[in-house]
Amino acid sequence: MVGDDACTTFIELLKRMMDIFSSMEERKRNRGVRGAKAPKIKLGKLSKKDFQKLQKAGLDIKYVTVPAEKAAEIEDNLLKMGGSFFKTELGDSNNAVFAVPSGQLDMLQSAMKHAVAKELQDNPEKIIVKDGKELIDAEDIGIVRSVMTNHDIPVITFKNDDGKYMNFVPKDFDGQYAKAMKEAEKIIKEVDGIDVTRYEQTAPLDNLGYEAYIVSQDEAREIYAAAKSEGLDVSFVPQGENVAVMYNSDISEKVADARAEYKNSLEASEEYIIDVFDDIITLDMNKLNKEELNTADSYFMRVPNTAGQDYIRIKHSEAELINGGKTLKSKLDFEKEYPVYDSGGKVKRAASGSELAGYFNTRNRRANKETAVYKYGTDGGELRRIDLFNSKKNELISVKMGSCKEMAAALKERGLDSKTVNKLLEDINKELTDKQKEIFAFTAEKTEIVYADIPNIGEYLAQSQLSQSVIGKAECIGELPKDNGSKCCILDNNTNKYAVIPVMPVRDVQIMLSQMGYSEISAKEIADKVAKSYRESDIGDNLEMIESKDYLDISVSTLKPERYDSNNAELADMGYYRYGESIIIIRDDPESYQYMQIEKDTPLADVEKALRDDFGLVDDISVAVAMKQLIDDGFIPDAKVKETDEAVIGQLTENMIEVREKSGGSYAILPIDKIDTERLTDMGISEKGAKDIKRSAEKNIREAKNPDRQTLSEIKAYAADKIKELSQAVKDKAVSIGKSKGGQEH
Repeated sequence: MVGDDACTTFIELLKRMMDIFSSMEERKRNRGVRGAKAPKIKLGKLSKKDFQKLQKAGLDIKYVTVPAEKAAEIEDNLLKMGGSFFKTELGDSNNAVFAVPSGQLDMLQSAMKHAVAKELQDNPEKIIVKDGKELIDAEDIGIVRSVMTNHDIPVITFKNDDGKYMNFVPKDFDGQYAKAMKEAEKIIKEVDGIDVTRYEQTAPLDNLGYEAYIVSQDEAREIYAAAKSEGLDVSFVPQGENVAVMYNSDISEKVADARAEYKNSLEASEEYIIDVFDDIITLDMNKLNKEELNTADSYFMRVPNTAGQDYIRIKHSEAELINGGKTLKSKLDFEKEYPVYDSGGKVKRAASGSELAGYFNTRNRRANKETAVYKYGTDGGELRRIDLFNSKKNELISVKMGSCKEMAAALKERGLDSKTVNKLLEDINKELTDKQKEIFAFTAEKTEIVYADIPNIGEYLAQSQLSQSVIGKAECIGELPKDNGSKCCILDNNTNKYAVIPVMPVRDVQIMLSQMGYSEISAKEIADKVAKSYRESDIGDNLEMIESKDYLDISVSTLKPERYDSNNAELADMGYYRYGESIIIIRDDPESYQYMQIEKDTPLADVEKALRDDFGLVDDISVAVAMKQLIDDGFIPDAKVKETDEAVIGQLTENMIEVREKSGGSYAILPIDKIDTERLTDMGISEKGAKDIKRSAEKNIREAKNPDRQTLSEIKAYAADKIKELSQAVKDKAVSIGKSKGGQEH
């Protein structure tokens, strides 16, 4: 029986497809396309077998527009592949629409490829391939399709191996396609520049009364310490690895000072590059290796800064070639004794690793002759040291490898404040090995933050961020809402304008955006962004809140077909729903769902014929009940109506009329050739009134059977008209004769 969940879901599918065509027709009207279409009856059906396949294949339904002339061929190809789809094409549109599960888009694409391949083979000159520079990114193809659909340009789109899209366009539409693509590019740029934020408003954006933002753990500790020392009321809430900070606006300046102090110390510490020099040495293989004295397991290397007099051997097992073999890297053991050779390879003496270290890496590679160098305990060329180089000041601070207290004293002597020194000590400690950290003995002085419990901190953060980004920095369109509740902020970075609106159905958002000056397609795309920002609580069971042109969750049904107010068996499997300026009748047959869309002002006779011929209604009463609903809703305005003192008589079909008693409102649907006067009197109509209605009906039947036969009253009226015409003719003739005899009238 009509009205079950599956049938209402079919209505959802059909409604979306109707929307696509309505959008095209509206676009045509806006462009001033001539030749308004006469009201039409549009028919179609979807087999239940295919519909069940659609449901089983997945909940995401995609809508694809294809050239109408290719629709039948694509349909055949899809059927051969076992695809599940719903197809419709309306009026004289250049396009048809296929509804397919998202998982079968590739199958539909294959079906379209076969159709295009055949066309290219048969008529290659009729199709233009939009390839090369006109490839379209995946995230933009939806807008391009919408533009082409709204301009009713037949396009078949394929995805290539790179994930981009290419279009095939009939040659006759080449110029239109080029202009439509420019429009699409403009819309893409416009939509990309839109940011949407959904939030729960607790105060107007221009008067929040608080500030909230996310900071790092380190900065949060600095703010916490400053707040604690100055007695400031600041709340801290953990946010993953970071911290949310929130406070009233009246202490903003003091918190800003604490943040600025932290920022300055951070920037000052980041000016320094840290180099740690210890037991690692590097040697240039081109300049320091004496290759002829190398052995199978060692390199013979000159010790730098010895005027070419001293050499050492470094075993392969203790060495690593880096920089593509240009540099040798090794490690010195400060306590070990190393043999020192002359240039001929003879041992001349022994030296400790600590002594040899003094000849290596004595100069920082970052420094030049202009660099100001400040040494602390490294005057003898100590290898074990930490260098801090500041390129901005072009100065080098070189401190021997020791405790962090010695390092801190050296840095403070150079004028660095305590916050910067502490940050540098922490950064240096991160660069050291575990053994070096034991010598450095750094202990971080970290303040333990006391956190607050603010469950809705996310809302405060969103509002504060919005307030900081739009108030005073962008132009507000309309008025900022003062009331609390669910809101969306739409920020247009292209124009630096924004609007704040309540959370509302997507169609209402589209209307509002259109009023703000956005084009129809831009408004739809931006509204789709708005819908994606909605939360589960915004949507509930209301599909209108999120309905977009690209998808439909067919597990949700909101449109319920209305039943005919009748016990008629032929109408039991039928229902209807209103769609814009039309009404759609659904028939739930055993094998399929059939639909008939009847546009407003469609002639009564055309609708009656369609109900009988296309929907197979047999009984006159069944057709009459269906027609009565259409007439009552104003979709068929040309029904013949006659009034008496007691009743209103309306013609429902060629054979059936409705008699409605004026005072009580009761009515009866009766065959025009078999008026039951007793039934009329039971309704409260007088016996005379009932007989008059019957005589009037019989008269209408006689006139219908003998259209050329005239009644006495008609003959009298005809004669009266003829006498008037004759009298006027005689008068005109008399005037004419009078003028010819001297200009006097007689």
